[in-house]
Amino acid sequence: MAVPLYQGIPSILAIIFCFVILILLGLNYLLNRFVPTIFLIMFFTGMLLWAGSKLGSIFLPETMNANYVLIYKMSSLTILIISLLIISYFRDLLVKDSLSRQSIFTSFLAGITLTALWLGPFVKPSHSIFGDWFGPFVTVEYNPISGWNTDYSIGFLGILLLFLLVVYVFMFVLFIKGLRKATIQKQRRQIWLIITGLAIAALGGTALNYILNLFEAFQSLGDMDIIFVVIGFAIVASAYLRSPIQIYFAPVSAYRLFVMNNNGIPLLTHDFCEFGEKALIMDSTLISGALLGVISILKETLDSDSTPTIIHLDDRILLIEKTDSALYALITDSDSMVLRSALKDFGKEFEKAFKETLKDWRGMTDVFKDAYALITEDFAFVISGEVKQEEAIEETIEEVVVEVDESIDDSAIKDRLEEIAEEILEQEPEKENLAIVEAVEEDELTTEEIIEDIEEALEDTEEDYFDES
Repeated sequence: MAVPLYQGIPSILAIIFCFVILILLGLNYLLNRFVPTIFLIMFFTGMLLWAGSKLGSIFLPETMNANYVLIYKMSSLTILIISLLIISYFRDLLVKDSLSRQSIFTSFLAGITLTALWLGPFVKPSHSIFGDWFGPFVTVEYNPISGWNTDYSIGFLGILLLFLLVVYVFMFVLFIKGLRKATIQKQRRQIWLIITGLAIAALGGTALNYILNLFEAFQSLGDMDIIFVVIGFAIVASAYLRSPIQIYFAPVSAYRLFVMNNNGIPLLTHDFCEFGEKALIMDSTLISGALLGVISILKETLDSDSTPTIIHLDDRILLIEKTDSALYALITDSDSMVLRSALKDFGKEFEKAFKETLKDWRGMTDVFKDAYALITEDFAFVISGEVKQEEAIEETIEEVVVEVDESIDDSAIKDRLEEIAEEILEQEPEKENLAIVEAVEEDELTTEEIIEDIEEALEDTEEDYFDES
C-alpha cells in the first residue's frame, strides 16, 4: 500500500523555505562579502539535506531492508545535530578567537548524542526492565499511513532533549542579554525577530517532535515538526538579512577608533564611551603618531610592504586597516571577525566619502564631521569599553611603542618619533608644545626616557588632553 502523498507536504514546504533562504543568503554574501553569512549558508544547507532526507524516507518501499532504512534515518538526524552544532559555534567564531565554555559543553553533549545514536542499535540490556530506557535506542518500523517511522527509546530521547535544550537556552540567553544592551530601535526589532524565530523552532519543532515520537496516535501526522523548525530559523535568517552585522553586539566591546593620514596626522578620533559628534574632535596627535611609527618600524623590520592588520598587546588588541589615503586603528579587548569586518567597511566608506577632501586637506578636522554617521552605522553593535579610557589609551601607547617587539633597535624608534614630530610641526606649527614634540627635541635620550617624558606630559595635561571635547 502506497503512503498518501499529503505526508510529504511538510518536507516539501521545508525544502522550498530552505532553498529560498539559501538563495537570499547567497546573494547577500555576493553583495557584502560578509564572512559570517557563510555559517548560515552551511546551516541551511544542513536543513535542506535534513528536509530532503525526511521526504525521501516517506517514500522508501515497505520491502526495503530495515537496516538500510535505519542507517538512512540515523544519517538524517545526524545532519540536524551537526547543523545545530554549527549554530552553537556561530557566535564564538565571529566575536572570539577561541571557543567558549558553553560551546565546548555543547560539543561534548553533541558527541554523547551522536555516540548514543550510532551505537544505540547495538545496545542490548541484560535485564528487560531497562529495555524501554537503554536499548535499543533506535528502531524503525513500517506504517502504511506514514511510511517508515523511527522509534526512539526514552533514554535516547532524554539525551537528545538535553542537547536541544542546551543549544536553544544558550542562544536565548545570548540574545536576551543583547536585547537589554541594544540602544538602537532597529537593532531591538532585529533581536525580537530572532528570539521569535528561535521560540518557534524550539517550542514548536521540539515539543511537536516529542509528541509525535512518544504517542503513537499522533504518528499519522507525519513530519509536521520540520515545518516549525524551518519556519523558525527562516525568521532568524530574515532578521539577519535586514542588517547582517548589527546582531553581533553583545560580547563585542571597543575603546577608541583612530583615523590618520599617511603622514601620521590624525583626521578624527572616536571614543566609544562618548556620544555625539563632539567625540570626533579630540586631539590625538601623540597616539596617531606613535601608532604610525610602530607600523612603519614593523614594516621595515619585517622587510614587508604590507601593513600589519593586528597587534597583540598584554590585555588589548590593536586592529588596523589601510586604504589609499588613510590608516584606521581600533583598540579593543579581543580579536573579532565582526570588528575587523566593521573596520574594513568603515575604511572603504570613509575613503569613498572623503577621498577628494584628503587630496587637498589643509588640516581642518571639522570637514570630517559627517564621518560620525558612518561610525554609527558600521559600529552600531559595539559596547563601550568598561575601563577608564585615559588609562586604556595611556597603557596602550606605552605597550605599542616599547613592548611591541623587543628586538627593534631603540635608535630606530627614536628616529621614527623624530620624523613624526617634524611632520606634526610642519602640518600644524601651533602644536609645538605637544608631548611627543617636546620629548624628542631633547638630545641624548633613550627611547624609554622619551616615553617617560611623554607620559609625564600626559599627566600634566591629562584633563585637557583627554577631555578637550
